Amino acid sequence: MNQAITLSTCAFGSGEHNSSYYARQFERAMKAGFDGFELTLYSDNDVPQILEAVHLSGAPVIAVHGVGKGNWFADTPQEQKKAAAESARYLEHFAEFAPCPAVQHYLDRYNNPEMGKKFHDVMAYLLEETEKLNFLFCMENAPYKPEHNERFPNVAEVAAFSRSFGKDRMFMTFDLNHANLNEDPVAVCADCAGLVKHIHISDNHGFREEHLVPGSGIMDLLSIMTALYQHGYSGPWNLEFGFPEKTEPTLEQYQQVYLYMKNLVAQIPARCSC
Repeated sequence: MNQAITLSTCAFGSGEHNSSYYARQFERAMKAGFDGFELTLYSDNDVPQILEAVHLSGAPVIAVHGVGKGNWFADTPQEQKKAAAESARYLEHFAEFAPCPAVQHYLDRYNNPEMGKKFHDVMAYLLEETEKLNFLFCMENAPYKPEHNERFPNVAEVAAFSRSFGKDRMFMTFDLNHANLNEDPVAVCADCAGLVKHIHISDNHGFREEHLVPGSGIMDLLSIMTALYQHGYSGPWNLEFGFPEKTEPTLEQYQQVYLYMKNLVAQIPARCSC
């Protein structure tokens, strides 16, 4: 079993977001024990700063999140190809880290089937672009947000969408925090068996997407992680949470989270019936 524990850069807090700040956080998190990082950027302006920090710190990159640029619901093939090309240009900045996962949110959350077709068509073009760059394209299951979205696409729908492009082409990012809101996160692991190449681990209280530090909500993270492992997940145990706003995480905070996760990961084999 892969025992690597990795961290999304969204945990780095709300510091100055320059290369020295990012490098300091990479170094601090690696000192705490983390084995690699998912790059999650708040702005395209952060790209040169975070790349410089990666090179300065020697931080291993295990995924790139947020490839979406352009109009995901474009009407014509020409506009759809343009949207895909814009995302590909963004991913080119991170080509040195391929074949790591490139993570895209599943955005077909409308009642209109025509919107779903448009999204599918744009993703088909984007999939071709990610394959040229040698990334693993991973579609992330959606959160339950009835106040923002017309409908909720469940994990089974996202899995069927990913499989529709053919075997071993599009994969999934399984977000435990999202799955806990309107589904049984343990049960739905079977729906995406064999597809999951990347995960997001955080906590919540079962009502909304909170991205809490693991262990500070009500989620049974060990049971969900065990189910993912039993259904074929073999990647790192990747955390996507946020520390409180306007704070710079300390080494002690990183260590506390890392040790909590290390204890969970160590229990998975004993929980498995496989």
